[in-house]
Amino acid sequence: MSEAQNEQERPCLHCMMVELIDDFFAEYPSSPGESDKVDTGEADEVIDAIAKIAAELTCRQEDAIRQQMIEQLTHELMKYDGEFCQEDAVGAVGSHLRH
Repeated sequence: MSEAQNEQERPCLHCMMVELIDDFFAEYPSSPGESDKVDTGEADEVIDAIAKIAAELTCRQEDAIRQQMIEQLTHELMKYDGEFCQEDAVGAVGSHLRH
C-alpha cells in the first residue's frame, strides 16, 4: 500500500480525540444541563490527560529526545493557540476543533 493510500484511509487522530473528549463530557458532564460547553474544570481534565499521554510517550526516550519532544509539544501548542485566537478575532465561522 502506498503512503498516499495509507494517509487517505487513516483517520485523523486529532479528530478522533476531539470526538472522544466530546463524547466523554456529553456522557459525564461536570455541570448538569450544560454538556455543550467546556468549563474550566473540563479544560483542566483535558490538559491533564494530554500531559499524561505525552509523558507516557516520552518517558522511555533518551533525555535529549524526550526534551526535544516536549519542546515540540510546547511549540505546537503555542502555534495553534495563536492561529485559533486569530481566527476568533476575525470571527471565523466554524470550529477549529475538527478539520
